[in-house]
Amino acid sequence: MGKKNFLEKIKEDGFTRRDFLKSSAAGIATAGLVTQFPSLLFAAKVKEYTFGSASASGSWYPLAVAMSKVVSDNVPGYHVTGVTTPGASRENILRIHRREMEVAWSSANFLYQGYHGLAPFKSKNDVLGWFSSYPGLFTIVARKATGIKTMADLKGKTVATGTPGSMTQIGNDDVIFPAHGLIPGKDYKPENIEFSTAIEKMIDGHLDACSYFMGAGVPGFVRMADSVKLNFIPIEEVAKAKINEKDPVAYFDNLPANTYRGQEEPVLQVHMAYITCCGSYLDDEFMYKATKAVFENLGFITSASAVFKDTKIKNVYKGMPIPMHPGAARYYKEKGVIK
Repeated sequence: MGKKNFLEKIKEDGFTRRDFLKSSAAGIATAGLVTQFPSLLFAAKVKEYTFGSASASGSWYPLAVAMSKVVSDNVPGYHVTGVTTPGASRENILRIHRREMEVAWSSANFLYQGYHGLAPFKSKNDVLGWFSSYPGLFTIVARKATGIKTMADLKGKTVATGTPGSMTQIGNDDVIFPAHGLIPGKDYKPENIEFSTAIEKMIDGHLDACSYFMGAGVPGFVRMADSVKLNFIPIEEVAKAKINEKDPVAYFDNLPANTYRGQEEPVLQVHMAYITCCGSYLDDEFMYKATKAVFENLGFITSASAVFKDTKIKNVYKGMPIPMHPGAARYYKEKGVIK
């Protein structure tokens, strides 16, 4: 086996790259190596930030990667890395609060609950808004071969409803399905699995149906619809009021016709805004420059996922359920956008 390089040795010893960068400046200065190795001092000054998303099968992860790149490329002294987070919104908010993550995606309802310390959160979280991006929706589909066409038809069936504790799982098992008289474990069998696993099981015929909160036209549902015939299940009109009782930021709109193969008609679904958020402790100047970088590179970011095409600076406050970070708000004000 060849010699390990310096960073491999650090990793082997349990000392992460972030730990190294945080502690390097003092050590370099003490050793008197600044003049000999100026690049090390530069590396020591770079702040490493993490951008949380969801599973790799949805839109949030490629968008987090693309946005991380434009921020890293345009805000000197910072390097941002997009990462997957299976727990999605809830996990992202908790990790921002614990300062394990600095920026992230979230749904509007979880951001509202996290900021105010409402269930499923146990206390208020140290988080602020960045910008409202595009609408997300619960897309409910069943394999056509099952004969499932309505929410009532899901009784007695096996349905993937998201990972435990995630926004998708709670929205399905605690809000949407009970609003239709379907109680998890009693009226249907929920499988609390990641979207990527649900895709495979739907294609292989090991699931009857699934419901996941994502943007319209995400690659995972595209692949599913291209691989197996699906029925897209609409929300019932009578369930709307019950859904809003538990989730006041939810609204109802159609999944446009022909979003997916075989979906020839619009389908009524539960919607809410997709939001980017950040730690309230982040520097105002960083957030100003990061916001500027994002909105000056919308085309590049949209190339990572077409859902981002609906992100417009005029809509940054639309559906934003909590206060905006002041650094971001300063940029919006300069562009004439005020809440």
